[in-house]
Amino acid sequence: MTMKKLIALLLAVLMVAALAACGAEPPKTTEPAAQEQTDPTKTTEPEVTDPAPAEEVFSFTYEGVELVPGAAFDPAQLPEADSVFEVPSCAIEGTDNVYSYPVLELTAYNDGTGEVIYSIYLTDANTPTEEGLYVGDDLARVTELYGTDYTENGSELIYTKGKTCLSLILNDGAVISMEYRMAT
Repeated sequence: MTMKKLIALLLAVLMVAALAACGAEPPKTTEPAAQEQTDPTKTTEPEVTDPAPAEEVFSFTYEGVELVPGAAFDPAQLPEADSVFEVPSCAIEGTDNVYSYPVLELTAYNDGTGEVIYSIYLTDANTPTEEGLYVGDDLARVTELYGTDYTENGSELIYTKGKTCLSLILNDGAVISMEYRMAT
């Protein structure tokens, strides 16, 4: 593959990722539930319940820190980023911060209380997903690791877990892009 074609392919992948982010809706906030009034003359035994199972999500661990789209992000937990820049946000009003690290690009937005991870884009072809998928793997390997329960959007396969998703872009039957992000 010539250098020109490689650059064109990388630019196309970045454009698809940017367009995918622009189609996202901002996260919704919910009001706290009203408290139920109780009768002080009634006595009841406390109800014993099993703790709620944790919602399944896609995540990526970098430098020992689990990164989850939609979760709070503290840049101080990771080594200093190679670069940080602001970009106009497609998901919320305002800007996003894009943190570049050696193997990933993390995009975060400010929800008013702090930064929240919007997406984690793996930029190093030698860095696998948590489940062991690499850039260059074929569709058979994708379905071996993740199954066939995905949404297809052109050349993009989207696997969803809870409020997160894993976006895989394939070209000529091979994975060329891997991104974790908030589900829309």
